[in-house]
Amino acid sequence: MCGIAGKLWFDATRPADREGVSRLVAALQHRGPDDEGLVVDGPVALGHRRLTIVDLSERGRQPMASEDGSCWLVCNGEIYNHKELRAELAAAGHRFRSDSDNEVILPLYRQWWAREGADFVSRLEGMFAFALWDGRARRLLLARDRVGKKPLVYAQTAQGLVFASELGALARDPLVDRRLDWAALSDFLAYKVVPHPATAFVGARKLPPGSVLVAEPDAGAAGAPRVSIRRTWRLAPGSDETLPPDLDAAAAEVLARLRAAVRKRLMADVPLGAFLSGGLDSAAVVACMAEAGGRVRTFTIGFRESEWDETLEARRVARHFGTEHHEALVEPDALALLGRLQAQHGEPFADASAIPTFMVSELARRHVKVVLTGDGGDESFAGYDRYRALALAEALQGPAAAPLRWGLAAAAAGAVAVGAAPVQGVLSGGGRGTGERLLRFADALGRTPRQRNHDWRVGGGRALLDSLLTDEGRHLLSPPSFYGADVDRPLRLNEALALDVERYLPDDVLMKLDLASMAHGLEARAPFLDRELMEYAAALPGRFKLGRPGPDGREPRPPGLRGNRSKLVLRRALGGLLPADLLSGRKRGFGVPLDSWFRGPLLEPARALLLSPRAAQRGLFRPEALEGLLAAQANNEVAAHEPLFTLLALEQWFLGQEQGR
Repeated sequence: MCGIAGKLWFDATRPADREGVSRLVAALQHRGPDDEGLVVDGPVALGHRRLTIVDLSERGRQPMASEDGSCWLVCNGEIYNHKELRAELAAAGHRFRSDSDNEVILPLYRQWWAREGADFVSRLEGMFAFALWDGRARRLLLARDRVGKKPLVYAQTAQGLVFASELGALARDPLVDRRLDWAALSDFLAYKVVPHPATAFVGARKLPPGSVLVAEPDAGAAGAPRVSIRRTWRLAPGSDETLPPDLDAAAAEVLARLRAAVRKRLMADVPLGAFLSGGLDSAAVVACMAEAGGRVRTFTIGFRESEWDETLEARRVARHFGTEHHEALVEPDALALLGRLQAQHGEPFADASAIPTFMVSELARRHVKVVLTGDGGDESFAGYDRYRALALAEALQGPAAAPLRWGLAAAAAGAVAVGAAPVQGVLSGGGRGTGERLLRFADALGRTPRQRNHDWRVGGGRALLDSLLTDEGRHLLSPPSFYGADVDRPLRLNEALALDVERYLPDDVLMKLDLASMAHGLEARAPFLDRELMEYAAALPGRFKLGRPGPDGREPRPPGLRGNRSKLVLRRALGGLLPADLLSGRKRGFGVPLDSWFRGPLLEPARALLLSPRAAQRGLFRPEALEGLLAAQANNEVAAHEPLFTLLALEQWFLGQEQGR
């Protein structure tokens, strides 16, 4: 795992920008503290920061040259099928200089480019972002893995193209137009992240997951460059009409693929561990690691607030599998850490789970260089409340459900706690937030399924933030882009899952994981994001993921008003590996007690930052409205912690930009 950067001048006679790329590489030192390399070839300069994981020798250094020296590679990531590719390529006559998994990319390109073009990247299994320069063809490739586990950002002008692993590094290059992209910042207020391919800056873009960018001379335009992007992979959602194996057979296949995915990700020449949240997905990964043998080290983050603390559940799992377990406690000094997080991301990022992810990465790095995580299980097996809400909303559309709809509307109007059996747990959140969530659910029943999914993805925070805007703020911060196209078409569960794999996973979950782990020189691997496991799960009908066990326990029924169970096939698959109470427990993850923090130790620092003269000068939000919201949160009148955290993240990022971070 590493950091990469580079720059290509479109004028082939212009000397490479060695010094400029060297500055970008220096900004990525945290991603690769073990080594640094840089090469220039004509108009291109490629730089690399190395975190040694596989082949610790000097032979694994990058930039790495092809056999004949005409091609150069810098790669951030791991290629899990490198041994199979190495054998295939060696049989075709290619020679290797190292045991590095990354080296196979160079001969793979030479072997298959002429016949397959950018699709040769589909032969790679792993997590990666790489740049490959073909000096003879004057061709630069930028490629990113299927689901976007590793980030890659770039900027293109008439002069050339510059790229880097992180936006904060890329923004140091003068080629990048750093004017604010207000449409992207508007989306941030809704989604808490800036969705790809946009960034916070007009002149910078994220390379989409599963894509290859090709920059090469255009023969028909007097040598002018041609830059194109090709998508090489998308997850195909399965049909609910498919006749799959019964639940037991599907569960056996899921378990076999999960075990294989974990074994692939144990490839390393350094110590490994695992993040352990106490929930189903991370416990499943630890179970498979323990089966594979060897010493398993686990890492958990806890809180003083008992309702958010996961340490007891994590300890039980750790004891069950005999792991070497490590814990740390998160204190609510989130504001100090938040500025560091915004600098790390290079653009505003307000998923509060980045805080414990950052801290558990710091804890793990004291003991290991590689960790396995449970990320991706929710998107493949329907673990989020939103999926249950979609299914319940569909079940409430028929005439027979009219009395329940009326009762739900009355309950929402009164903002009461959820208690009816058909609804209980669908919109879990508890406390004062349950009434607001129930109100959003009831309000969306009259909309199309895709519009509901969009509204629930945005949540109530955007509407509240809109009420705080000044006239200037309303002009700059328009409504967010729609979460998914074709608003009027039906939305099956498998399509909702595929949409989150396309958007939420790379923009939020994986960005958070990569930047938090790499801030500490730690490599994070996610077995649930294995292509073969994901594609098998996607092909199963939705009722195998969110449904009701059938009378014989073998053929699930589609979700209805009662008895819906998330991750149905995964729970069945793990029946012989995990304790029964863990299999039936609620979803756990690295959550944060923001509500209590904003009524306690975070309240005054937030007030000082959001109501500062500098914040007021931006003219985006009305100070008196912000003061009223902070007071309502402090007096336990409203659950506004998530919108407040979004505003804190935005203001911290603005301050960082002004201070040159």
